[in-house]
Amino acid sequence: MLNSTKVGSAMRSPFITAVPQDTILSVAQKMIENDIGAVVVVENDKPVGLITERDIVEGILKWYNRLSESNAKDIMSSPILSIEEDKTIGEALDFMRKKGVRRLGVTRKHKLVGIVTERRLLDVIRKTLKTLVENI
Repeated sequence: MLNSTKVGSAMRSPFITAVPQDTILSVAQKMIENDIGAVVVVENDKPVGLITERDIVEGILKWYNRLSESNAKDIMSSPILSIEEDKTIGEALDFMRKKGVRRLGVTRKHKLVGIVTERRLLDVIRKTLKTLVENI
């Protein structure tokens, strides 16, 4: 299962974006409105960074008094770590573990097409196992 299920089956697409000049507050609002944990920062139609819930929390602590004036570029992780959509879930989880991240960009022919989280990958595994057990 880990060696056959593809990352593309677990990614979130389309993904929500921000620009480097967006305020941290507006990025946080996008996360809340879309019930997501990460936003891709895009400049000139190219992904340049990723802002996660953790980045927001750390940004709040660091820039508390300037939150409405601080920008996405001040807290984004860059470059975005990514994996091709046809890689397996096992490969994605292994890559995440090695890099110490919980989210990856998902690419198709090196173009960002979605976002996948560790949780979504584990949910796919759990659902697949449940289906297997029910069919025994």
